[in-house]
Amino acid sequence: MTTLAEPPIWSLLTLPSLEALLSRDGSMPAAITFAHALDEVSVAEAPLLALTRLMIERAQALGGLTLTATGALSRADVRAFFDEMVWPGYDKANVLVMNKVLNEADVMPVEITRRIAQDVKLLRKREKRLLASKAGTMLIREDQAGALFRQLFVTTFWEVNLAYFDRVPLEAWPQNHIGIVLWCLSVAGHEWFKPEDLIRTCTVWDGTLDEGPIDFAGFALESRVLRPLTWFGLMETRLEGDDDLPVWRRARQYRKSELFDRALRFEVQLNKTSGVSH
Repeated sequence: MTTLAEPPIWSLLTLPSLEALLSRDGSMPAAITFAHALDEVSVAEAPLLALTRLMIERAQALGGLTLTATGALSRADVRAFFDEMVWPGYDKANVLVMNKVLNEADVMPVEITRRIAQDVKLLRKREKRLLASKAGTMLIREDQAGALFRQLFVTTFWEVNLAYFDRVPLEAWPQNHIGIVLWCLSVAGHEWFKPEDLIRTCTVWDGTLDEGPIDFAGFALESRVLRPLTWFGLMETRLEGDDDLPVWRRARQYRKSELFDRALRFEVQLNKTSGVSH
């Protein structure tokens, strides 16, 4: 376990830097930028990008993806994506044991990717089909991997309500200050840690969290920040403990990947310094 002492890491920042990491209009704060030379090869195979490309390519090949009456993908399309996708921390074998057929709601990565791709307007709905848009067709090109990464990243963390997928009754926490959380992880995420290790040091604590179940905050941090970062290849994940133990007895750990520091830049200043950019 990585043990970090109080106070929270963000207390190292000046007040203007903290404010600069917060979004006021639903867009990524100006204090967070992407590397100018974002390596197309490094980001191209990030799980969310890879599955997005699969969806767009299948939509192109079949003249669209079939939608159900509720707007979800058909079982045939879901199964095709399920078979090809690679998704961190996702037990495909267990999903097949639990489900005789695969609906979109049974395959979280497919549902999330489809919703995000529609939000970014890479896929567009026409009657009962989901078609590849002009933007989607352009952004799946190999030389556009960096642009696709940027667009999906901003949409996922600042436009999509990730609370929708976990149903934890904490509203937007900690996604409502995701810029601060990301900077804290850039400082504290080098070694393997469990979500509960960094709850107090990498988030702005909300007093209402003390009134709910003890594990709500850790689960929200994991489902709304740590796990989504693995979709972009920015976090690595593993199960703690002996491989012979059942999965439910092994805690999941995370640490930032090398890509994290190569991809993201933070323009912030530390307290009591002449001005250090991280």
